[in-house]
Amino acid sequence: MIRVPRAEAHLLLAGVRVLEHRLGRGPTPEELAEVLGVAESQIRLQAATLEELGAVALVSSAYETHLEIRDHLAVEQLDERQGPAIGDDLRAFDERKREEAEKMAHLFDTGEHEKQRQDQLKRMDEDLQEFRRRKPRNPFGGD
Repeated sequence: MIRVPRAEAHLLLAGVRVLEHRLGRGPTPEELAEVLGVAESQIRLQAATLEELGAVALVSSAYETHLEIRDHLAVEQLDERQGPAIGDDLRAFDERKREEAEKMAHLFDTGEHEKQRQDQLKRMDEDLQEFRRRKPRNPFGGD
């Protein structure tokens, strides 16, 4: 369990309240991360910690996972001090993951993937034709 400072817990709960008001439903971790300007993975870790305290609930359905406030007073048990500084690492990880997803989407959207596949098939065909043209060595000698 990561340590969540009380101030960050209050910020997370405030974000949940604002988004519940605006959306008319509990926000997803992605929506909350966007509003708070932090990494989605950081929101998920903090929400899991707050869920263990009973302050929030991560409600999973067939379509999504959203946050709901259960006991807002439970965050008063948390320390005022900062927890481990993993927010920057999580943000960097999320950025790399997003860039990789964009690269893959670009690869398939532009048709580059199909071109690479066709080039590979062409090289394989050329290698097969070259193999067929070569006269195999006689295993009994007499070449």
